[in-house]
Amino acid sequence: MYRKHKHDIIVILAVLGFGISLYLSFAHYLGYAVPCDITHGCEAVLNSKYSVMLGLPLGVWGVAYFTAVIISALLANSYLLWKKILTGLLGLGTLAALVFLSLQFFVIKKVCQYCLTTDLLSILLFILDINIEHRGN
Repeated sequence: MYRKHKHDIIVILAVLGFGISLYLSFAHYLGYAVPCDITHGCEAVLNSKYSVMLGLPLGVWGVAYFTAVIISALLANSYLLWKKILTGLLGLGTLAALVFLSLQFFVIKKVCQYCLTTDLLSILLFILDINIEHRGN
């Protein structure tokens, strides 16, 4: 991979997370029940008391998070400060993802396939970033 574009894989995967989060946000505000053919727990998770934080559905927070990741990753290709910001952002996202996964598996005891995907994407993005930074410039 060309050095100048080494964070592009993070951008591509974050766009996927952005899309899923946007879909869940629209579904929330339009009152649309999302299909849940794989895990069969989406309705329980998306309607739980844990699905809203500070008055906003987690999908909206996901849109904001993945937007920040995309912008940071694009800038991290060229600026050292943005590499550090990206790593910090992805670290916080991973911590949040672990909390959300714990809530799904141990508290709600149902799993939303969309939430699971965005949580795993957050963790994967952090692992990729650490790997990219570990390999050096």
